[in-house]
Amino acid sequence: MSSRGSRGWLLQRVSGVLLFITLGTHFYIYHYFMGPGMWGFDSIGYGANDLLTLKLMAESDPSLARFYALASMFADPVWKVFDVTFITLASYHGFYGIHSIIDDWVTRDGWRSLANGVVYLFGFIVWVTGVVAVVSFNPQLF
Repeated sequence: MSSRGSRGWLLQRVSGVLLFITLGTHFYIYHYFMGPGMWGFDSIGYGANDLLTLKLMAESDPSLARFYALASMFADPVWKVFDVTFITLASYHGFYGIHSIIDDWVTRDGWRSLANGVVYLFGFIVWVTGVVAVVSFNPQLF
């Protein structure tokens, strides 16, 4: 990859494919599998005691039961790795896309450098915020 930008172009395509896979997994697990009926927790690592607790909470307040079910998932290191991967792919893909638009449309070098610097800074802040939120989440605080 000798030409300028070809590595970024390739990583943009790879991150897009991986983002599509992680987005599909995220959507299936968080929005379909953990649906309003609260079924299926045993098959993703929740024991009978957790399921009973979730069902009791669902009787009093369904939104509270859903929160604790998600909090239990966020406490699992496997899901933390998944979510950090998802955040990393989404941040890279999105902010590199903005960088590409700036390179195509901003003609003056000084303005292009400034705009790309702002995009890199904002992208880094968004990524760090997402990773810190996922890694430091502690369901025992709630």
